[in-house]
Order: sequence, then structure tokens, then C-alpha cells
Amino acid sequence: MRHYTALLKPYRWWVVLALLMATLTVLANVGLMSTSAYLIARAAQHPYTILLLWVPIVGVRFFGTSRGVFRYLDRYVSHNVTFQLLKELRVYVYRKLEPLIPSRLQAFHTGDLLSRVVSDVDTLQNLYLGLYAPPIVALLSTIVILGLMAYFGVALALVLAVFLVLAGVVVPVLSQWSAGGLTARMVQARGELSTELVETIHGNTDLLVLGQEARHLEKLGALVRAWALRRIRLHWLAGLSAGIMQALNNGAMWLILVLGIGMVTRGALPPVLLPVVVLLTLASFEAVNALPPAFQMRGQISAARTRINEIVDQTPPMFAGQKTLEAAGLDGKAPAVQLHDVRFRYHSTTPWVLDKTSFDVLPMQHVAVVGPSGAGKSTLSGVLSQLWPYEEGHILINGVELSDLRVDAMPHLIGVVDQEPHLFDTTLRENLLLANPSATPTQLQEALRIAQLESLVNELPDGLETPVGEHGFNFSGGERKRVAIARVILQNAPILVFDEATEGLDALTERRLIQELRQWAKNKTVLWITHRLVNLDVMDQVVVLAQGRVVEQGPAETLGRQRGLFQRMRESEIQTFAWNADAV
Repeated sequence: MRHYTALLKPYRWWVVLALLMATLTVLANVGLMSTSAYLIARAAQHPYTILLLWVPIVGVRFFGTSRGVFRYLDRYVSHNVTFQLLKELRVYVYRKLEPLIPSRLQAFHTGDLLSRVVSDVDTLQNLYLGLYAPPIVALLSTIVILGLMAYFGVALALVLAVFLVLAGVVVPVLSQWSAGGLTARMVQARGELSTELVETIHGNTDLLVLGQEARHLEKLGALVRAWALRRIRLHWLAGLSAGIMQALNNGAMWLILVLGIGMVTRGALPPVLLPVVVLLTLASFEAVNALPPAFQMRGQISAARTRINEIVDQTPPMFAGQKTLEAAGLDGKAPAVQLHDVRFRYHSTTPWVLDKTSFDVLPMQHVAVVGPSGAGKSTLSGVLSQLWPYEEGHILINGVELSDLRVDAMPHLIGVVDQEPHLFDTTLRENLLLANPSATPTQLQEALRIAQLESLVNELPDGLETPVGEHGFNFSGGERKRVAIARVILQNAPILVFDEATEGLDALTERRLIQELRQWAKNKTVLWITHRLVNLDVMDQVVVLAQGRVVEQGPAETLGRQRGLFQRMRESEIQTFAWNADAV
């Protein structure tokens, strides 16, 4: 919890101000109740001049006005502290998450991750307002209140102290004890519910096709009921605690009243002060009323902290490189890429996906990487872009080890088009400008032309201002791929990796796109990862992978004459195309 509390350090004076305003609010309420009681009691004695009531009248006005002012300032400052803490928490968690993606987060479901970084972080924002502030304000306010009560009578102060201890310590501790692990189970239930909700929403098409919607809705309903039941129990405990607090408040008031009557009878307390000590007792419990919820909040915050720590405490992949591109001598010109005996696997218990993979790509050379499914082609893309850390071997960029380069240097070195590029739910223009926020209209038009998107954009009613929808829902798969290609063109990195970039395109568009990209990227180093073996004649080299190893390498024409894996794959592709044509 210490490193989360440390996030408040830059706002420590705001925290002090918030605590002061909260304490003054409680004390202003005590002052208002006390002076009001004195004013009413003194007025009931029918003083011979109104001037004798002038001081309590001014006191009532002062405390009444100041209570509202202090309450407003308390809410303003404390919520400002809370929002600043929430900002710091989100930035902290994001910075911890970024280097873990994707290799360290595979064990977490999408919904569970969403619950942790949203709901659990939102719970942690109550660290100050819900957990730390109430006990501090209660302690400061109680000291002043007991000192004031001691002025009227030490016995009265002792009785009030006993009841305040019962209400401020015993009840909260018992409340937390009775809740037990309920708060932690509620946070866990919320995470399970979020996981199921996200999976149900994302997989609703498959569920409907397979007729499994009823089973999943039943499971979802069970999770909702489990979460709601825990919330109901917590609310029931909170209500019980509030009832006990009210009973203690009333009990203290009646006992103080009885003791006060005795003191008045003995002449130890002026009669006009009897209502004052009674209402002072009632008002004093405002200082401790927030403690039972704070103790219950402690369980939720602790559970949320544990869930977040399970993510952020993981050790990032060993990308310890500190070299900038300038320091490595990579000045934007197309570099050579060399792979020497590279080995990679997704888990220590799984087989090697890349197993002593070795090949060279010369500067400004365009190389196609092909192979059967599972050969390691897409994994190669992730390893080159430092999404996945290779365990053995070397990847050299102009002789510099890839792992020696800073992670934040990768976008300036390598541009990647993934198999499933992500489009954000905003306009087409904003999705393109992610790669180069300062791109000019001319650069945008050139990227659209090369990516074969120019005619499509011209046909759209709003052009580049057209919303792409969630995950690019408003565009087809091939169109989403071309948007990603246009984005990489704007990125203008010296090394380009295209992973199944033309999948979903018709043959004519695919040929034109490859020719345009070939011309545009003639001064760049390009890896073209594909399972399709057409249009490879424009590539300088073809690398054939099988089970993570390079089994063939050379120009497409040369490989076609060797009757090896490449030629067998090409014959199979031609045969499959012929069958599909006959079926049509």
C-alpha cells in the first residue's frame, strides 16, 4: 500500500488542507449546535436586554455560515485530491502494464483485466477519502470536542470519551470483523462478472450460432446474483453499524442529560449550559460516524490492491536495452537485419516456435517469409517488434543487438501491419494520424493512394471524418488492413513488416497494392509475411519456414525449380484455387 500512498506526495499540502477543512466542518457543526442551544436557553430566561443575546446570535450566524463554507471547501479540496490520486493511479498502472503487453498478460482474461484496471483502480481512489481521512479527522475533532466538554465538567468529558471510543473504535472493528472476507469476495465476484460479461459480448455471434446463449446467460445470471448477494450483505452490515452508532449517540445524550441534571442540582453546572452539553454530545458523533464505512472500505481497498499487484508486480520481459537509435548509428536509413540461431517459445513448458531461426536481410532488400500454418511467421513479426523477447540467439540491426535498443525506439525503427490490426472507435482521419500526428493533407492523400483506399474514401459521405466504428466495424476486413497499411506508410519507419497484409483483398487490388508498396518502399528494408505464394516474383528473396526453422531461401523462381517445400506449397495452392473455381 505504501507505493500507492506515495502517489499523494505531490499533493501533500492539498491533503493537509482537505483534512483541515473536514475537521473545521465538524467543529463548526459542534459550535453551531452548542451556541444554538445556549441562545435558546438564554432567551427562555427573558433577559432584560437583547444585548445579552448579541454574542450567541453572532455565534450562531458565524458557525452556521462557516459550516457551509467549510463543507463546500472540504468537498472541493478532498475531491480534488481524490481525482488527482485517481489520475496518478491510472498513469502508474498503465506505465506498469505497458512493458508487460502481451507476453506477461496471457494468463488474464480480457474481462478480468478490464475489471482490474478500471473497477479496482476506481476502488483504490478511495484510499484517501474513504480510508485515511476519516480516522485522522475523527482524532483531531475528538481531541477538541473532549477538551470543550471538559471545560463544562470532567465527568461529562469522560462519559463522552467512553461513548466516542465505543463508536469510533469498537463498532468499526466489530463491523470489519463481521464482514470478514466478504469484501474481498465481493471484489473477486465483480472481477468474475466482468470477465463473463466481456466474453459474452465479444462472443455473442458464436454463442448464437452454436445455440449456447441460454447456458451462458444462466451462468451470467448466477454471477450477478452472487455479486448482488455480497453487496446486500455488506449493505446490511453497514445499516446495522449505522443503527448501533445512532443508539450509542442517543445513549450518550441521555446519560449526559442525567449527569448534567445532577450537576445543575448540585450547582456544579449553570442551568443555561445543560442544553449546551446535551446538543454538544449529539453533534460530537459526526466526528466518528464515517469510521465504520472506512473500516469496511479497508477490506475492499486491500482486495483491489492485491488484484492490481498481481499484474503490476510482474517482472517485465528482459528488454533492458538503453541505446537510442542515434547512439546505435541507426539514422533512418534502411538497415540490414540478421537473425542468428534465434529461439523463442511462448511458455517454458511449450515447444520452440522459433528454433534456431537464421537468415539475413540486406539493406533495402524486400524479403517474403512463407511457410505452413504454425511455422512461426507471425511470431517472427512479434519478436522483431519487441513484443516478444527471444530467449536465445541474436537479432542484429546493422550489427546492433535488437534487445540493446530502447523499447520506445521501436516505433521509429520498425513499422508493423498485424494480421488483425486494431482500429479505434473514432474517425478514419484520427486512426491514420496515430502514426504521424503532424502529417499534412498531401501526405494523407499519398498514403491513401498507395494503400488503394483513395476511391473508397472519396465514396464515403464524410470522407476522412467517417467514424470507423468499434474495432473498425464499419469497414470490411480488407479495408481495415489497408487502413493499417496507410498508417504504416505515414509512420515511415526504415524497416517494415507486413503480416498477411493483403488477406481479404481481391487478386487485382492485391497486385496493385504490392506494386505500389514495392515502389514506395524501394529504399526501405521489408519483410513480407504471407501464406499466399502469388506475387512473390516481385520480392528479392523468399525465406521458407517450417517448425520455426529456415528450410529454404532464395528467389521465388529458383525455389520453384527445386521441388522442395516451397514448390509443394505452391502446387497445393494452385490446386485449391482450381477446386474453388470449379465449385463456382
